[in-house]
Amino acid sequence: MSSTIVVGGGLSGLVRAYALARRGEDVLLLERSPKPGGVVRTDRVDGYLIERGPNTVRPTPELWSLVCDLGLTSEAVIAPPSALRYLDWGGRLYAMPMSPLGLAVTPLLSAGAKLRLLAEPFVRKRGPEGESVADFFARRLGPQVAERFIEPFISGIFAGDAHELSMAAAFPPLWSLDAKYGSLLRGAIASRKERRPPAVKPPRGLLSFRHGLQTLPNALAAFLGPRARFDTPVQAISRDGHGWKAVTPSGSHEAERLVVATPQAAAAELARAFAPAASAALEAIPSPPVAVLHLSYPKDAFDTPPKGFGFLVVPQKERRILGCLFTSCLFDGRAPEGRVLLTIFMGGMRDPGAVALSDDALVEAAGFNLRSAMGVRGTPTRVAITRWEHAIPQYDRGHLVRISAIAAAEAGQPGLCFLGAYRGGISVGDVVKNALAG
Repeated sequence: MSSTIVVGGGLSGLVRAYALARRGEDVLLLERSPKPGGVVRTDRVDGYLIERGPNTVRPTPELWSLVCDLGLTSEAVIAPPSALRYLDWGGRLYAMPMSPLGLAVTPLLSAGAKLRLLAEPFVRKRGPEGESVADFFARRLGPQVAERFIEPFISGIFAGDAHELSMAAAFPPLWSLDAKYGSLLRGAIASRKERRPPAVKPPRGLLSFRHGLQTLPNALAAFLGPRARFDTPVQAISRDGHGWKAVTPSGSHEAERLVVATPQAAAAELARAFAPAASAALEAIPSPPVAVLHLSYPKDAFDTPPKGFGFLVVPQKERRILGCLFTSCLFDGRAPEGRVLLTIFMGGMRDPGAVALSDDALVEAAGFNLRSAMGVRGTPTRVAITRWEHAIPQYDRGHLVRISAIAAAEAGQPGLCFLGAYRGGISVGDVVKNALAG
C-alpha cells in the first residue's frame, strides 16, 4: 500500500487526502492551525452568519460530486442563477447584461462599442504570448468592454489588475479558443458541440450551505478522522531514502509520497531545502492584501432593499471598494430579521494600501461608496472586518515560467506534488478539481 503525507489542511490538502483515503491508500494530513479549511472560514457574529474567505462558489461537476459523496446535499443552499449582478459606473448601479438583448440596450456601452462586439468573429489578429487579460479582451471585444466589464471582473474575482494578469495563465480555455479558432464566438460554438455531458450534473446558481461554506472542510476532516492532525505544524521536510520525511514538534513522519498543499509562501519556505528553484518560483508569485468587511444596515435605510447578487466597481476616482455582495439577499439566515448584510472587498492590486487603514477608516470609505452607489442612508453597523495579508495568487505575466519551475521540481523528485490555488485556477471549483485529479 502506498503512503502519502499531505502538508496543509485547506481545501487542496483536505480534498487530496480524501481522494487518497477513498482509494484505500495510507494518508496522513498535517495542518498547523486548529481548524480545517484554510481561507474557508465561517463564523457567527451577533446573529449574523459571515464568510471571512470565499463567500459563494459555483457548483462545478467535480465540486457537486464531492458534495454528494459527503452526503451534504440536504445542507446545500443554492442562490438562483437569475440573481442580478450590477456594475458601479459613473455614480450609479447598472444591471450587468446577461443576454444579447441586454447587451444591445445596456447604457454601459456606446453604440460604437456594441457594433465592435459584432465584429469579434472577424478579428484575425493574434496577440503576443505574454498578452495581458486587458489587452486580450480589448483586441477581441473592444476597449470599452475591457474597461467596463473585464477590469471590474478581474478586480472583484482576482483582486487583481487586468493589465498585469497573463491571459494564457489566468484564462487558458479562452486563450486556447482564440489560438485554435481565431474567434471566441466560433470557438465557443465548436467546443460546445465537442463537450461531453458530466457524469453528475450540478445545479445552476451559486452554492453555499445552511451553516456556511466551512461545512465542506469540516465534513472532509470528519471523514479523515485520525488521518488528519491539526495543531501540528510541519517544521521541515526532507528526502529520506526513496521517500519523504516531515518533522513536527511531536515527532517525524515518513511516507513514499509528499503533497505540499499550503499557501505559496509557506510552501516556498518548506521547499527551500529540497527544491530551491521551486521555492524561488513559489516565493515570486504575488498575492496582494485584501480586507473583507461585513457591514449591516436596517432594511429601511434603503429606498428599495437590494436584490440580486451584488456589484463590481469599474475603476474610477473616489471608489475604493472592489465589489459588494448582497449577502443576506443571496441566502436565508445570514442576518437578523429587519437587517441587510453586505460583504465588501477592499485592497487588492488596485489599492493595496487600503488594508493598512484603521477599522474606522475602512468603514468610512466603504460607507461613502455604498451611499454613492446605492443611496443607502446612515452609518453601517460593523459586524466584522478580516484582513488577509496575502489573499489571492496573481497569475501574472511571469506565472507560467514559475509553474514550469515547480513542475520541473516534481519531475526530478519522485512522489513530490505541489498543490494550491496558485496553480490550475483560483476558484473553489478549480481547487477541488485539481485536488481530486491526483
